Amino acid sequence: MILVSPNLFKSNLSIIINMCGIVGIIDSTNPVASKLYFSLVTLQHRGQDACGITTIDNNEIYFKKNNNLVLNSFTEEDLLGLKGKIGIGHTRYATIGSTGLTNVQPFVDEDTKIAMGFNGNITNYFNLKEELEKQGVVFKTTSDCELILYIFTEEYKKTKNVFLASKKVIDTLQGAYSIVGIIPNKGLFSIRDVHGIRPLVIGKYNDGYILSSESVVIQTLDFQFIRDSAPGEVIFISQDNINIQTKVFDGKQKAHCMFEWVYFARPESMIEERSVYKARLALGVLLGEKIKQEKLIEKYKIDVVVPVPDTSRSCAFKLSEVLKLKYREGLIKNRYIGRTFIMPSRENRVSGVHIKLNPIISIIKDKNILLVDDSIVRGTTSKRIIKLLRDAGAKNIVFVSSCPPIKYPCFYGIDMSTEMELIASNKTIPEIRDYMNANEVVYSEIDDLKKAIRRDLCTACVSGVYPVSIPENCRNCFIKDKGLR
Repeated sequence: MILVSPNLFKSNLSIIINMCGIVGIIDSTNPVASKLYFSLVTLQHRGQDACGITTIDNNEIYFKKNNNLVLNSFTEEDLLGLKGKIGIGHTRYATIGSTGLTNVQPFVDEDTKIAMGFNGNITNYFNLKEELEKQGVVFKTTSDCELILYIFTEEYKKTKNVFLASKKVIDTLQGAYSIVGIIPNKGLFSIRDVHGIRPLVIGKYNDGYILSSESVVIQTLDFQFIRDSAPGEVIFISQDNINIQTKVFDGKQKAHCMFEWVYFARPESMIEERSVYKARLALGVLLGEKIKQEKLIEKYKIDVVVPVPDTSRSCAFKLSEVLKLKYREGLIKNRYIGRTFIMPSRENRVSGVHIKLNPIISIIKDKNILLVDDSIVRGTTSKRIIKLLRDAGAKNIVFVSSCPPIKYPCFYGIDMSTEMELIASNKTIPEIRDYMNANEVVYSEIDDLKKAIRRDLCTACVSGVYPVSIPENCRNCFIKDKGLR
């Protein structure tokens, strides 16, 4: 990983993150490849750059990786070739997409054949990597996962104990992470960071168990949801008798990522026993009350509430109920275009919006619109959407964000760029309004997030309060370059 000068922290360079979807399945009687495949399809929203599946059968490793969407990466023949009753899968999302398969997970240790997939970001990655390289360790990738796998396998070789090896990982790593892994002829395991920043759930079915980033996977496969993994918890499911063992190490103050509820997770998911859909409805209620107090409906003679599809729909619908306004789908999404928020460059995001959304002229023309979106990150997408509506004949546009102003970088696995690229970090709300060509911009408050989600949250990107300290070289070294992290 390249180190850059400390004075570059407020440059135009971007943070490299590792927001992904992970899944692990163990079965007593049947191959798991098809279940892993459908799990990754369900988790596609968490990563569109690449995907991979690794299975193990009789100490033989089988894997398939591709820099593509899940549906375009696996054939029926591939799935038949992924033998074994235990396996893990991964969908990758980075701020950039590497052209090769080097950084595509899951990773496998050549010596022990332990396999691992990872979601999150390790904030002391640079320090740990430098220290290990001084000891002679050679890293073949630029991914946190390779470093985590090395730490785990080295301790496992000494102890032959999954919990002691996992404790070594927990004691060594700082940051946010959920991990799934396989130990050949032993079983399936998971590790979650001590604050529970990144999500992880466990479910079961007749013949086995599943570990996943989101509960929607368990629902899709018609399995039974058990619970969320606890912060600092290690779960081990033995291959011999499909028996679960768990242990919690160093669980600290919970700080669950608020952006999972606001944007990233699917609305069907439950995170920490709080419905994503209901949290978004609750944000709509609170925003509706705020707009009432500010009398914006009367000021701009609002005719209709329009959501930016898809994640803002539930918030917009509830907001329309509170304000007693019509709710209409004024923007139609092209289902074959990925999430513009997680596209790797500004150029891709702008062109992505251009072909992703189309206005319904009959809903928009000559109307005063309350436009609702989940968040404003860089402002470029929001500006483009407002232009689409203006071009379609909209008169007044009040832009509503269900997320408070995003002012600070995320170092825990969400693509929140350096401060110079976050519009709310450098502009006042009136300046954001003028930049986006809106009549008004309305944000929710941090207290609204807490009231709506009702969980202990990480709000670092909106409050600047980081639950895990960020080493200075981590702040300085999150750069945008091909293939990193």
